[in-house]
Amino acid sequence: MQFKDAREVLKSLLNQNKELNNLDITISSRALKNEEAIGHPDRKDFPLLTGKEVLLQAEVDGSLGQAFTSDPIAYQGNIPGILDLPAERLGNYALLVATLNAVSRKLGLADHTIHCIDNEPETCAGKISQNVLEKHGLCKIGIIGYQPAILENCARLFGADNIKISDLNRKNVGSLRYGVKVLDGLTDTKEVVEFADVLLITGSILANGTDRSVLDELENKQFYLFGTTCAALANFNHFKRLCPLSR
Repeated sequence: MQFKDAREVLKSLLNQNKELNNLDITISSRALKNEEAIGHPDRKDFPLLTGKEVLLQAEVDGSLGQAFTSDPIAYQGNIPGILDLPAERLGNYALLVATLNAVSRKLGLADHTIHCIDNEPETCAGKISQNVLEKHGLCKIGIIGYQPAILENCARLFGADNIKISDLNRKNVGSLRYGVKVLDGLTDTKEVVEFADVLLITGSILANGTDRSVLDELENKQFYLFGTTCAALANFNHFKRLCPLSR
């Protein structure tokens, strides 16, 4: 599948908007604390709360962008400097994605770049699963990336036997969650894709180095990305995105 990555898109935006290079724009990025990123939801098994991932936030001239990562890096400097960071470190790429989200929001090219909080993720998951049901009817769902509220709502609507899910977190792999066994995100993506009529895919794949291994398996499958990480890249790549309660 043809795919524009964050580095390519950000370079293009800098070339098209020279003022981004010339203005004294500072990007301050840090891992958000749990209460900043997601508030105080009743559910306690979201990845943000279990410590596997954190939410990195970039600010560009008052505009905010985010990206999930397990390798948070603090950075302060100009936008072109982001492109000079060593590409082999995943945390640097997550910083690049968060920056792209912030820049795109500033330019009016992306919205919903800020994570919902408190019990909104629960409501969001209900809206996502209902949206899929209304558009596709009762079907087989593949979920790539463990998001407990989405899994529970999909299992309730479509039936656990009609769900397959994979995740990278070794603590989740092999466990039974809401009647569905969590498969290995490193080895079982093809199985999830082949099983599903419709796929729900975490936008985190666009920041954690697994984007190609997932997207190359999709072929003509119907899929939706979810989350704030993919805000800009979903737009630039014309991918469908479900993230109804983000800001």
